[in-house]
Amino acid sequence: MFLKKIGMSLVVLATASQVFAKEGVSMKGSVSKSIVFNKEDKVIKPLFNESFKVMGIGLSKGQKLEKHQTPTAAFLYVESGQVNFVMNGETTVLATGDYFSIPPKEMHEVVAQEDSRLMLIK
Repeated sequence: MFLKKIGMSLVVLATASQVFAKEGVSMKGSVSKSIVFNKEDKVIKPLFNESFKVMGIGLSKGQKLEKHQTPTAAFLYVESGQVNFVMNGETTVLATGDYFSIPPKEMHEVVAQEDSRLMLIK
């Protein structure tokens, strides 16, 4: 069911893209230019917010998103780098191009094994 929601969200994004294109607003962006690493702290920046949120996350090696949960299902995509995704006591290694579907209300954390840029869609 979550993948169906993502599919519908992509249709919404495509529709929004067509609307913005007609209005002359650029829909193009660069994750690597939008997410600039900060050695002092993790970087979390909204990239798109229409009927869903797309958050850009930049983690320098060793930084982490501490244990937390999200009230809705989420989709984590690794644009570059490598992270350990920890949920229910299990660690999953996610590298460039990998993704993870996060169920709602599940405690989880993300630890960067190297400088990593992520996109979180929810």
